[in-house]
Amino acid sequence: MGRIPEQVIKKSADFKLVVTIALKREVPKDFFISHGIPVHTLAALKSGALKQSNPPSGMLVIITGAGLQASEEAALRIRDSLRPLFVVNIGTCGLTSRSLPLSEWLTPQYVANEEGGIVEINTKLPSPFSGKIKDIHSLITVRKASLGNLPETWKAHDAIDMECFPQAKIFREAQIPFHCLKFGTDYSDHNAVQDFNRHIKLFIENLKKLFRFAVQK
Repeated sequence: MGRIPEQVIKKSADFKLVVTIALKREVPKDFFISHGIPVHTLAALKSGALKQSNPPSGMLVIITGAGLQASEEAALRIRDSLRPLFVVNIGTCGLTSRSLPLSEWLTPQYVANEEGGIVEINTKLPSPFSGKIKDIHSLITVRKASLGNLPETWKAHDAIDMECFPQAKIFREAQIPFHCLKFGTDYSDHNAVQDFNRHIKLFIENLKKLFRFAVQK
C-alpha cells in the first residue's frame, strides 16, 4: 500500500465513527440522514461533498461500491482525508455452512483474502449497537462470487464477502481501529441470489435497530 504520509498520521480525527457499506441497496439513507448521520458515495467524497462542517453526530456513512478495488479506494480516501477514530464495515455476506443461521449479525475474529493474507479483527464494537451479535472464526474476501461448488479454501472460513479485507489491511497499517459486522443472507449456493433478495429488507430493518443508540441520542 505504500508508506503512510506523515501529515496523515498527525492529522486529528474529523469523525468519531465512519461506517462503510458496499451497496446502495443496503443503506436506508433517509433513516440515517433524519438522525444527523450523512450518507455519501465514494464519488461524492472525491467531489468534495464534505467541505461543509462535520455533522454534530460525529458519524458518517460511506457507500463504497462493490468489489475489492472500490473497497480499497474508499479505505485510502478515508485514511488520507478523514482519519476517523473508528471504522466499521457493515454489510451482507454469504455463509459457507448451514450450521450458522441466516439473518443474524456476525463479527469475525479474522478476515482473510484468496492470497492467504490474514488480518485480526477487534470483535468489541466501538458503539453501543443494539441487538445480538455472534462471533465467528473468520471471513474470506473474494474477488468474484461463486454460487455453489465453493473452492475448498473458501470452505475453511465461516463467511464470504467482497470488500472487507482491503479495509482491514489498510486501517491496520494506518493504526485506525477497524471492525467488521456482517449479516448472513444466503449459503453461497445456487439459491444465493434469490435468498439475498429475500433477506435484504430484513437486513435494512435490523440495520436501523442496530443504530437505535443514534435515535435515542
